[in-house]
Parts: sequence; structure tokens; C-alpha cells
Amino acid sequence: MNQHDIFDSLARNAFDFLGRAIDDFDKAPKYSVIHFCAAVEMLLKARLMMEHWSLIVSKPEQANLAKFMAGDFASVTMDEARSRIRDIAGEEIADDAFNSFRTLANHRNKMIHFFHADVEKMTAKAKIVAEHCRSWFHLHRLLNRWERYFRDFRDDIAQADRAMKAHRKYLSAKYKALKPDLDAARKAGNKPKACSACGFKAAVPDALDDQIASLRCLVCDHTEIQFEIDCPHCNQPIVIANEGYATCEHCAAAIDSDDLADALANHDAVHMAIADGDDRWEPANCASCDGYHTVVKRGDIYFCANCFDWTDHVERCEWCNEPNTGDMEHSYFAGCCVCDGKAGWEKDD
Repeated sequence: MNQHDIFDSLARNAFDFLGRAIDDFDKAPKYSVIHFCAAVEMLLKARLMMEHWSLIVSKPEQANLAKFMAGDFASVTMDEARSRIRDIAGEEIADDAFNSFRTLANHRNKMIHFFHADVEKMTAKAKIVAEHCRSWFHLHRLLNRWERYFRDFRDDIAQADRAMKAHRKYLSAKYKALKPDLDAARKAGNKPKACSACGFKAAVPDALDDQIASLRCLVCDHTEIQFEIDCPHCNQPIVIANEGYATCEHCAAAIDSDDLADALANHDAVHMAIADGDDRWEPANCASCDGYHTVVKRGDIYFCANCFDWTDHVERCEWCNEPNTGDMEHSYFAGCCVCDGKAGWEKDD
């Protein structure tokens, strides 16, 4: 078997577990959680597999191909897989996505090691489905981002997505029970929007400014940052949520963090500020994701168009004078997102 064959086998196994997790939910909710979590972990390992097979091994320096092919090895944990995808593949899995996977894994561990007498109850089932919905939302986005690797599994992804939509029926009772809260939010001017994870119109917005809002779904507890812009390629309105990349639903063009930063920047204010010598409107670097000039000033907040983190102030690096989010107290020696500070300069010298 070559690398592609191993990847193919791993991915097919993952989608088999995912399908079983959804299909068996009614009769075996405990095993549904275990299988769903296994599918998430296998798909993360499949992504690592496309870099090199040894990255799936817990200790790559001790990797042995013969043992790997025989399945005689300890594989990476979910945390290790995330770190290696970031450090070696150069692709970040956002905190909100990974926290969702981690919640699912913690629930799985409890299922395995402790007895859950109430797992068959509808309230417990609704909680499990909410976890599944949040995890699938983030996993689906990752699979779309990794489309070049998973293009042979488009049908499996589409089938899982259809199955998850049917899976959400277990949350209907909770949605109906929340009607008074949703009506109250609507009357207060916070009209609930459709949740990206569970589909119910229960995501209550909390505006950060006139264009950007933080949403929290009262049904499944999914949270996301959301805003609407005109596609820079076809000028049609599109909704962007959670991460600094997207694909336009109208023209299918890719939209990256540079496009988003440009769309969110107040260009008139920037030009006026430059004329007045006001440097507060300069694009800044993000300490959360190391984004270069991805932070734009919007009124009283600074918003990162790459990781969607935000803050109420930026500080200048004491060494290179670049504006950054985060604490720049020791930046003269340690540097910032774009420099290594005096310590790095002395080392190079």
C-alpha cells in the first residue's frame, strides 16, 4: 500500500464510523458518541497522513513502516494531531472548532470509563445531538477547506450532511420550549438568526458594531462571529462566519483574510487619519493567529479578519514599532508577530 491507499482506507473508515454514529443514535446513543468521536479523530489523522505517514505515530522518531503497516503502533492524540497539523502542515484549527471536538472527546471518555444511567433520556439525547451538530459544523468546514485531499469523498460528505440535518429532529422539543426566550430577544431588537450548526432560528446576535455580531444559539450552544459583505469578485451579498476564508455561494470564488480585511476596513476614515497623522487606523498584526496586517480598526474595536478575534486596543512593538494586538510589554527583547526583537537581532549578529 502506498500513502494514497492508506489515506483512502483511513478516510473510508472514518466515514463508516460517522455514518454508524448517526444511524445508531436511537438505539445506542452511547456508541453513537464513541463512533462520532472516532470519526473526527480519524479524519484529523487522515489529514496528517497527506503530509507523511509517520506523523500519525505518537513518537515519529521511533516510527517503523513495517509496524505501521501491521497496525502495531501508538497513534497521536487529538491534541497532538492539532499541533502537528498547525506546525507541520501550516494549517490552524481554530479554538472554537477544536473546543467542540474536545467536548465531544471528553463526553466519549466519560461514556467509556463511567456508567451513564441517563444516556437513554431525551434530555441526554438532545445534549448529545447538540454536541454532534457543533462538531459536524466545524468538521464539515475543515473538510471543505481540505477539499483537494478529500475530493474523492464528496458523496460521503454530502451524505453525512444530509443525515445530520435529519438528526437534528431531537432538538425540536428544546426549540419549542425556548419560544418565550426567542420572542423576548426579537422584541428587544435581537432577531434570532438561523444557526449554522443546528439549523434552528435560535442564534441570538450581540452586535459588536453595525456590521459584525457575535451569535449564540440557544438550542445547541454553538457560537460564532458573523457579518455580511459584498463578494469582492461578483459583488453579491454573502454571510461570513467564524474563519478568515470562505467560498462565495454565488460565483464559487475563494475569499481570503486579505479580502475580508479590505471589505471591513473603513477606507474613508483611514485616508482622513493618514492626512491628520493619526496612526490608530493602520492595519495591525494579530497576536492570536500571527496574522500579518489582518487586524482592522472598526470604531472602538480592532477586529482580526483572519481568526475573528477582537480587542479594544493595539500596542506598538518596542523593537520594530509594528502595531499588534496583545501585550507588548517585553517586545523590545522578545519581539512581536513580525520580528524577534533585540534578542533575535543579537543572535543573528
